[in-house]
Amino acid sequence: MQHGINEQEWNDYLDGSAKTEMRDRIEAHLIGCLSCWEFYERLAGASRSLNEASAEARNRLTLEDRRLHVMLHNVFANLHNEPAKAPNQKQIQLWLDALKTMLTPICGKQMASHVLQTAAKGSPAQSLECVRPDNWEQFLDRLAAIAAAMCGDTFATLVLERGQL
Repeated sequence: MQHGINEQEWNDYLDGSAKTEMRDRIEAHLIGCLSCWEFYERLAGASRSLNEASAEARNRLTLEDRRLHVMLHNVFANLHNEPAKAPNQKQIQLWLDALKTMLTPICGKQMASHVLQTAAKGSPAQSLECVRPDNWEQFLDRLAAIAAAMCGDTFATLVLERGQL
């Protein structure tokens, strides 16, 4: 705490979410306190730099839906050209792993696992361990619905394409 302003109050003030009373109190203090003004300037500068860096990272890492679809469509086209075999539980696990790998860069490893488990719970399988060839399509439909809500229709289409038996 610096001069009666705690960390949460500084954060709220910097991100513009401070209530009027708190904002007025901090601004009144900043007018008369050089050390707090300098502290505020450093925080504001760091905050601006972080916001700019995160915006730049999002712009560089984000692919347009159309470009993402074209790139992944080529990968899936190659996969679909492989001869079809009757799926077994080992193949189901490989497909689940591939779907998790595909989801991880979008939403993180832990969330990817959670999304797969949620899709299984909402399907006839009831759990990820019980996903079988006979309930795969319902699981995949549920997963695609979740993917659509999280990332949009293009990503949901890619989930469906990647998960085709």
